Order: sequence, then structure tokens, then C-alpha cells
Amino acid sequence: MLPSSTRRTLLPLGLPQLPWPHLVWLGLLVYTDVQLWLTRAGLYYQAPESPAVFWRNALLADALNSGLFYLNYLVLLPRLFRARRWLMFLGAAVVALLLFAAARIGASVLWQEGVQQGLMRLNLAAHVQLLLAYHVPLGGLILLLSSGLRLAGDYLRERESRRELEQQHLRTELSLLKTQLHPHFLFNTLNNIYSLTLQASPQAPEAVMRLAELMRYQLYDSPDDLVPLAREINHLRGFLALQLLRLPPEDADEVLPFIILLPPGAEYARRLPPMLLLPLVENAFKHGDLAARPHVAHFHLQLETDGRLRFRAQNYVAAGGGPALEAAGGVGLANLRRRLQLLYPGRHALSTTTTATTFCATLEVKL
Repeated sequence: MLPSSTRRTLLPLGLPQLPWPHLVWLGLLVYTDVQLWLTRAGLYYQAPESPAVFWRNALLADALNSGLFYLNYLVLLPRLFRARRWLMFLGAAVVALLLFAAARIGASVLWQEGVQQGLMRLNLAAHVQLLLAYHVPLGGLILLLSSGLRLAGDYLRERESRRELEQQHLRTELSLLKTQLHPHFLFNTLNNIYSLTLQASPQAPEAVMRLAELMRYQLYDSPDDLVPLAREINHLRGFLALQLLRLPPEDADEVLPFIILLPPGAEYARRLPPMLLLPLVENAFKHGDLAARPHVAHFHLQLETDGRLRFRAQNYVAAGGGPALEAAGGVGLANLRRRLQLLYPGRHALSTTTTATTFCATLEVKL
């Protein structure tokens, strides 16, 4: 899994796949039917007293209303409106509205949806005229509602698709950055082993074995988003052991101090992306002075109880090598900066300090 802030950036952020427009429409129908049942009255009519007759009429009206709603939602908007066929859409919407009004008027008259009463009792022509004045605006409101829900749903789906594309782009970029680290590290290590073989050093077979262990870590653990801090520390120690083979045996125990300060159990409780610290250690050997004494490089790793990780890598450089050192870091440091930007946006700090004799890189990150 990725760091918490990164999960908000990289993992799917889509809304729950609920049919919310349909739920809105269903809720509106239920609310309207319940309100009509409780009031039992219309503008100029009284609703039937029989529950069976009332709910038969209500369900018929709901079916006609839903027909107009979904005709616009599923057919007119996707096929005409989104295709920018504006005139055809408007014409089809007007025809659908008139057919809806005619169907609702016919149903009202046929099923006696409202029983006229009192002084406002009307003849058939006036009754139809009054129903037309009611059902046409009702149909217009249904068309507006279905259009609004459809456009809102399309907007949310498009926004989710854009976010997913951005997430996929970030994942691809992170994957490329990690694959770039592998040949970069392998190239430097093979150069070291090559120098041992040229000297016919008996340490060359051990160097090959340690390289195999490091590559095993990169092959089987680095595809994970996060690994325990203990694994990363062991990987760094293996890398340092490989570099010690390049030094005289009598100096090996003193020239590469690696200080680790961790709260109890933190090496397994805290997790970080694999090979996040390796570029800093690797850079110290690629551009450092192996002949420097008493130390070739210093490494210091400290983890605070709040999860703030500090790692410092300081190495000595040959005279005249300091000013161009950071530029010489090349792929390693550049990739590290980009990975930090993607994985820990606003939660990291990477700084470098260069003098005539030393180069120091300090990384702080909130795990």
C-alpha cells in the first residue's frame, strides 16, 4: 500500500457506484404519492376514498411519468443532446412532452383519477383543458429533472475518468522511475566487480553473491508499494557490505560508519517505498573519494516517534570535485526528487550541501 497522502492521490477516487439518479427519481415518486394520499385532494377534485383505486391510479401515473423521464434520460440525451444535434433534441423533447400530456389526460379521464366535486364541477372539454394546463408544465419539469440528473451523472463520471487517467499516469511514471533505478544501480555495481576481477581479487566471488542478494530484493520486494523499514535497512547494509569489498580489509570496519536510531519496534511498524534511500548511499560512492580517511562516508538514519524519518549521507570528495558533484548525480538524485514529489507531496525535504571536500545530502520525510 502507498503512504496515506499518496493513496488519496493515486488510488481510485470514484464515487460509490450507486444508481443515485434513479434513487432520486424513485424517492420523488414515493414522496409525491404519499403526499397525495395524505391530502386526498387536488386543485378542483377529490381523490378516491378507496385505497385500491387510489394506488392503482397513482401507480399508473408513476408509470407514465417514468416513461417520459427515462425516454429523455436513456434515449434523447445520450443520442441527440450529447451528439450536439440540438434541433432534433428539442423537437423530440416537444413531441415526447405532448404525447406524455395526452397520455396523462386520457388516463385521468378514463380512470377517473380525480372525482370532480362542488361548484367547480366542469364539463369534459373544460376538464381536459385544465388537465392540459397541469400536465404540460409537469412534463416540462420531468424533462428538466431528468436532464439535470443525466448531465450531473455524466459530469461526475467524466471527472472520475480523468482522475483515474491521472492516477494511471502517476503509477506509470513511478514504475518507470523505479525501473530506471535498477540499471543505474546495476551499472555502478558491475563496474565495482569489474575492478575486482581486473585485480584478480579473491573478493570478486563474494561480490557477485552479494550483488545477487541485492538484485533478489529489487526483483521480489521493490514491486511492492511499501516495505518494512527493516528490509530497507538490510538492503542498505548489503549495499555497504558490497562496497566494503573495494576497500582494504584492515580499513573496512572503520571507514563507513552507519548510525541507526530507531524507537523500539519501529523497524517493522513503519513502512516506506523500497529503495527510497539507496540513491543517496549510491551517490556517495559514485562521486566520493574512496581513499579519504578516517572515513570515506558517514550515514545517519533516525526515526522519530511521530514517524518523521531523517537520513543523512555525507561523503568526502577529491580536490576539485565538489562544485560539479550534484550535477554529476545524474539519474539517481533526479529520480529520487521526482519519486518524493509523487509519493510525499508536501511531506518531504531533500537538501544537498557541497564544499570543496565534502558532499552532504539530507532527506526528511513524514512516513
